[in-house]
Amino acid sequence: MVSLPEEIFQDTYGKVKKLIVTKKLVPGQLITEHRLSHTLSIKDDTVPVVLLQLRQESLLVGSLDNGLSVRELCEQEIREMFDCRIALETMAVRLFTQNAPQSKIDDLRSLLVPFESGPKNGYVFYKIDRFFHEFIIKNCGNRTLYDMYKTAKIASFMDLVGLNRPLYKILEEHLNLVSAMHHRDCKKAVEILTVNLEKAKKSHF
Repeated sequence: MVSLPEEIFQDTYGKVKKLIVTKKLVPGQLITEHRLSHTLSIKDDTVPVVLLQLRQESLLVGSLDNGLSVRELCEQEIREMFDCRIALETMAVRLFTQNAPQSKIDDLRSLLVPFESGPKNGYVFYKIDRFFHEFIIKNCGNRTLYDMYKTAKIASFMDLVGLNRPLYKILEEHLNLVSAMHHRDCKKAVEILTVNLEKAKKSHF
């Protein structure tokens, strides 16, 4: 497989990932290199490299030879993955609230400030939401917990299911969570995050 400059790879990767998250590429729909290259107006060798990377991340299934498609999730997979997220992320948020330096909590608050007047772009807010959750677990102080999060490919799962609730509601819950963290209120932080993820889970059924 040809080696690509990182900037070119990331540009194409971002474009294809956006098609998946925004459901422009429908789960189960056959994807070919030629069709995708035409859709994105790309005439170089980036598309097959990006498709293989997305397959490695479990966003795509199949093969380049026979065709790839966006991974379809059944109801049981969605329920089980949300249950895993609740278990891992509530532990992470408790540790983060207890141990994270104030600067890290401030970083989360700053992340949300641009959206306080109301999220306008769903895809941009989705990326912020994804970063928000991963930031907490990455900085909770428990490396094993973060390794489990990565091994379970929860970030890829989030890409596949997206956000299925009003964005302003999600934003409100995130702001309340940051407030609880700021006051080092572990019980409240865990409660807010649990409600957030339970509602996210229910929104898909």
